[in-house]
Amino acid sequence: MKRIYTIVASLLLIGLLGVACNGQEKPATVSEAAVTLPTTAPTAVINPTPPTPTAIPPTPTPTEPMAALVNDRPVFLARYQQELARYEQAQAEMASTPGADGTDYRALVLDTLIEKELIAQAAAQRGIIVTDEAVTAKLAELENSTGESGNFDAWLSANLYTREQFKEALAEEMLTEAVVADVTASVPTTAEQVKARYLQVNDLALAESLLQQILSGADFGTLANQYSLDRITAENGGDLGDYFPRGSLLIPIVEEAAFALQIGEVSQVITDTGADGVPTYYLVQTLERDGERPLTANMRYTMLQQAFEMWLNDLWQSANITRLIES
Repeated sequence: MKRIYTIVASLLLIGLLGVACNGQEKPATVSEAAVTLPTTAPTAVINPTPPTPTAIPPTPTPTEPMAALVNDRPVFLARYQQELARYEQAQAEMASTPGADGTDYRALVLDTLIEKELIAQAAAQRGIIVTDEAVTAKLAELENSTGESGNFDAWLSANLYTREQFKEALAEEMLTEAVVADVTASVPTTAEQVKARYLQVNDLALAESLLQQILSGADFGTLANQYSLDRITAENGGDLGDYFPRGSLLIPIVEEAAFALQIGEVSQVITDTGADGVPTYYLVQTLERDGERPLTANMRYTMLQQAFEMWLNDLWQSANITRLIES
């Protein structure tokens, strides 16, 4: 649930940017110049005048209320309240009542702020910095693209942003983009892929009978067309479509078999028991194999998303998080 909300929140911000940019769908990719690594430690500043022994210590500043602690770093209550107001307004504009579907949207808003803090901390550990100059330049680009003078400020006001708040939100998105690029840099552009076909039935005796018919020379595709419960693939003889890499199919047990089989080989009857306890039976045949086939754009996007989600989940699991408010 945490992952889903953050993705929605990011898309919402990008969508709002698109409105401000007269239809531009997403911010430009962070340039290499915008992401820098620290090279030298800051120079220490020494006060030449020592403090007098009788100096009166300043009055302690009251602690700002917090909504959560993330590895001992604060998520302030005021920030949470601002994001909550924006979320509620966005839902109202879509004629939707927040929480009407039973979702604890207050917890989701807090979780997205926690996740942003986790990503910011990870960026610091990786030495990733999005410069203020890059953010300022992007902000100017967005403002200039709105056309008439005052349009951008009007949009900010309508969406409950001050200019500084929006600049901070933009910086967070640019930093997240840089972290995603760094985390997923090792995701390949090619992968082993196979073409395969399958048939699905809900009767074990039928599955075993079909297997024996195939082994005796019957055509797999013809039997899939006649008997498979998956009527979409059955129309094409059980063909699962184009080549696919690991992690692509919705039925992992079928995918595992497709990669384990030799070309032309047919699996034994595969049993998969669902959450409802009802078993389904599959036969799989591998048709073709390519050890290093270029990934399509959609395939690679899926792999990039999976890589980042795994990294992000590990980040959550290892974090020390204390929520200080009730949702």
